[in-house]
Amino acid sequence: MKSKEIRKKNTKIFHSVQWIGFIFGTFGFYWLATLNPIYLKRFPMPWMVCWSDPFTPGACPAGTLQHFLTIGNGVIPFFAIGMLALIGVFFGRMTCGWLCPFGLLQDLTYKMKQYAKTIVLIVLAVIIGYLCWTAPMFSGYISPRTGNFTSLSLRDLWAYGRMDKFWTFFIAHLLLFGAIFSLFFFKFKKFTISNKLGNWGRAFFFIVPFIVLPLLVSDAHLATRGPWFCKICPAGSVFAAIPQFLANALPKSFFPFMGLPQGSPLIPYGMSSYQDIRSMGQAMFAIKISMVVLLLWVTTLSKRVFCKFACPIGTFFSFFTYFSAIRVVVDKDKCRGESCNICKAVCPMDIKIYEEGSLSHCIGCLECVNRCPHEAAQVLRPSYFNFLIPRSRYTIATIPSPSENSSVSDQTKA
Repeated sequence: MKSKEIRKKNTKIFHSVQWIGFIFGTFGFYWLATLNPIYLKRFPMPWMVCWSDPFTPGACPAGTLQHFLTIGNGVIPFFAIGMLALIGVFFGRMTCGWLCPFGLLQDLTYKMKQYAKTIVLIVLAVIIGYLCWTAPMFSGYISPRTGNFTSLSLRDLWAYGRMDKFWTFFIAHLLLFGAIFSLFFFKFKKFTISNKLGNWGRAFFFIVPFIVLPLLVSDAHLATRGPWFCKICPAGSVFAAIPQFLANALPKSFFPFMGLPQGSPLIPYGMSSYQDIRSMGQAMFAIKISMVVLLLWVTTLSKRVFCKFACPIGTFFSFFTYFSAIRVVVDKDKCRGESCNICKAVCPMDIKIYEEGSLSHCIGCLECVNRCPHEAAQVLRPSYFNFLIPRSRYTIATIPSPSENSSVSDQTKA
């Protein structure tokens, strides 16, 4: 049985790698991108990232696939799919657990204490208030003079003296976002998304907004043309859209610091010069922001809701978790099942690793392997990964040969 010191060390390594992935996945690659932005922006990252993030040069594999389905008229991006498949064959969904920035954000949200939650809510309320003031959001109406649809921010309505419209939309925004924020102050019972419900959710979000809608709206004359999942992606809102809108509050002189001067040969893909995009924050943007706040609220009640229910990249990787080179297996002879359930208590995905159908939701964090008092949860990996997971760190199961007892093979399928 593993000692307490080894358990603490393994957990510390996991959290350290998570933070390293967060830094590099959100802004750590930025200065590297200034050297050669074109090639890095084409390289797909194996986690949720957004092309419009000014500090991240890597490409989003979900956005790449949708882009080719729409702009490319059904061309399949074999490079992006091949890169993800290569990672999936070796590691399954481990990048979701160890490297995904949005996954770490969900973990932090779920673990927040009440005082931390209050601070986050105040900061979030200030950000939402600024967005409502400077971006059109839901402030759209039909002009009585021209008959055309007009969308102005609350700041513009105030500046133009249209006080009737200003107070109407001010109260509407206050009531809408006030109702959403009020959910955080009610006490709700925490819940678990079952494997079956998670599978249905993943199937819907992977098939409908990720595959079907981009194909159906590929006509260039349709206003709805484009990557549909990107329109509702919460990771893009948190790491790309909101930071860019907030950056527009800075003076124009700040942007050489944040990017590079216009005309520089090292201009990265991202925010290299001043471009005020606040007028683009209209109804769809407001819906995305509302969905992000609602998702953060749900994440305080259930672990990694987006990962288990909606993430298309995680869905893609889940097909490899049953045969990837490194994966978690369960020794059913040692497992105590419901009478123990320590694996579920420590699992970031809130699953019982011994339960049928759980493996497709496993993100390979190895917390169950690290914490299982009966050493029933084990890491299955080939011998050429010995350097990555030493025997002194985890209980290791090795891949059996065909001539060995079939019981080990049954454990592998569990």
